[in-house]
Amino acid sequence: MKFTLKAVKAGLLIDGSGREPIKNGVVLIDGQKITEVGPSSKVNIPAQAELLDGSDKVVMPGMFDCHCHTTVSTLDLMKRIFTTKTMDILKAADILKRTLHAGITTVRDAGGHDDVGFRQAVETGIVEGPRLVLSGAIAQTGGHLDGYFPRGIELPFSAGYVVGPEMADGVPGVQAAARRILRKGFDFIKVCTSGGIASPTDLPQYTEWTIEELKAIVYEASAREKAVMAHAEGTQGIKNAILAGVWSVEHGSMMDAEAIKMLVDTGTYLVPTLLIMDRLANEGRTFGLNDIAMAKVEAISRVHFENFRKAAKAGVKIATGTDIIHDSLHGTNARELELMVRYGFTPMQAIVAATKNSAEVCRVSDKVGVLEPGKLADILVVDGNPLEDIAVLQDKARLKLVMKAGEAYVNKL
Repeated sequence: MKFTLKAVKAGLLIDGSGREPIKNGVVLIDGQKITEVGPSSKVNIPAQAELLDGSDKVVMPGMFDCHCHTTVSTLDLMKRIFTTKTMDILKAADILKRTLHAGITTVRDAGGHDDVGFRQAVETGIVEGPRLVLSGAIAQTGGHLDGYFPRGIELPFSAGYVVGPEMADGVPGVQAAARRILRKGFDFIKVCTSGGIASPTDLPQYTEWTIEELKAIVYEASAREKAVMAHAEGTQGIKNAILAGVWSVEHGSMMDAEAIKMLVDTGTYLVPTLLIMDRLANEGRTFGLNDIAMAKVEAISRVHFENFRKAAKAGVKIATGTDIIHDSLHGTNARELELMVRYGFTPMQAIVAATKNSAEVCRVSDKVGVLEPGKLADILVVDGNPLEDIAVLQDKARLKLVMKAGEAYVNKL
């Protein structure tokens, strides 16, 4: 018998809003949606409801990763060259399943897909994975997403590309590129307003795009009720992204005091991607980074974490994103929360960043992010209290229930 009515009992219920947790809470679900949330003394559980008993555990919303690359499993050039596209696509399907089972119920892919096929595959059940919010990317010639190597070889950054991201320069060029991306049905446009680490021909402090080009892209997105996310590590690139009106700044490594104030004043979101910077600083060689890239990592990592601390203290709106770009890291997304706590957040702030704030960044806060009536039932049941030890969210053995839109994909209750 398939139940449409479900009741999830909690020893402690964290709703994702940042409000005080509810002891002995209950979440009622009808089909895909939550109908009632509250203490067990006030919520009547229907006799016909399926009971999912986490009465000695913590119940919280499914987590988000607002900056992930689900079609990237290595940066090693030889592996990329000798791996077929079919194999990469099959690997991406495995990555999506692994990510969902790690408690990540929504992912914003930060550029790497030629089309929205994986989003459709997840929605129709062909592929098991988190809800996908997909970004189509535009690259400046010679910029961070331009996979040009001095030998004259062009190799797309992501296995999801057939030929690579849209390449465009100048206001008319970027307008046309933005319209082609939006025509395909992408949710976001991804741009790079500074150079980066893994790219072969630029540096993080380089500034990419003019303000006029960026504003043109933002306009095209907003005209269709979409938004722009901006890879921005260099100081001026961060400021240009904010001035142009992007929805979220990704990385923000070289923020200065003025850039942090601009983020606060405009309400622009920051997705700091602490996980990838931490891993590259410690394991970059094993991920396939060369000497040039490792030198970039060393320079950026000196300031990245301290600038996150400053942004957090200043009250910047922050969401979780990992920038995972290696097979061994997919499924470890929740480590981002541990790093947030290490560098200045409380555990509750980290949870809000991974739920409520991330839903706002992904522009799906009307559907998910907080456990409240009318929202889709994206729910985790955790054996352990993340408010006492945020690292418990990384232990898949402790994830006793992973539910997305009312359907349990992991159920060990």
